[in-house]
Amino acid sequence: MIVRRIHASDHREAYDLWAKHFADPALMANRDAETTRRKLARVASQLSLGPASRVLDVGPGDGALFRLVSNRVLRCCGVDPSASAVAKLTRLFRNAPNVEFRLGSAEDIPYADKSFDVVVINSVLQALPSKAVVEQALAELVRVCSPGGTVFVGELPFRPELDRGIVVHLGRKLREFGPRALARTIYSTYIRPLLRGEPLVLYPATNLHVPQEEFEAICSSLGLAVRCLRHLELRRPSETRNDYFLALSS
Repeated sequence: MIVRRIHASDHREAYDLWAKHFADPALMANRDAETTRRKLARVASQLSLGPASRVLDVGPGDGALFRLVSNRVLRCCGVDPSASAVAKLTRLFRNAPNVEFRLGSAEDIPYADKSFDVVVINSVLQALPSKAVVEQALAELVRVCSPGGTVFVGELPFRPELDRGIVVHLGRKLREFGPRALARTIYSTYIRPLLRGEPLVLYPATNLHVPQEEFEAICSSLGLAVRCLRHLELRRPSETRNDYFLALSS
C-alpha cells in the first residue's frame, strides 16, 4: 500500500486538507468521535441553554455540540475556515432547520454584533499563529455575543506543549482516556483513512500557548468576568490546558 503524505504549512491548512480528504466527518475533530462527544457533553452541561438560546460554535469539528443541543435551543450556527468542512457539515445537518454553517474564522466571524447568547470555541485558539491573533479572535467572539451572554474558550494551552510526536501523543491518550479510546483513535485517525486511500496529513508539531495570567489580562481589558478551570480529560486534569468561561456584563 502506497501512503500519500501531505505536509501542511500550518494548522489551518492541515485542517482544510483533513476536511477535503476524509470521508468520515468525525475525523474533522482530529480525535475519535466518542471522545469529542463526551467532552462536549460536559461543556454543554455547564452552559445556560434554553429554548430561546442562540449558540455559535467557532470551529465546530464534526458538529458534535449541535447534535447534543440543537433540539433544545432556538438556533445553532457554526463557523469554519474550510469550505470543504462547511459543505460536509451542511449536508450532515440538512434535516435540522435551526442549524447552519458559514465560512469564516475566529478572527473574522460573519455575523452581526450581539447575535448569540452562547459562543463556544473549543480546541481552536492554540492553532492560531500568534497571541496578537488570539486577542483579535477574542474581540470577535465578544462582539457577536449579546450582553449577559457567555463565551466558552476550551482547551487553551497555558504552557508549551513541546513534545507532540506520535508516540507521546498516543501515550498521553492511553493515560488520560484508557485503552479503548486509544484503540479508537489509532483506528479512526490512522488505519481507516489509509484503508480508504485517504492521505496521511502531517501538521506542525507546535501549538500556541497563552499563560493564564496573560489570557485573563486580555479578557479583563475587554470587560469580561473570567472563570478559569483546568481542562478535564476523560480521566484526569490536563497537564497543559485550561478552560475559560467568560461572562459579558448585562
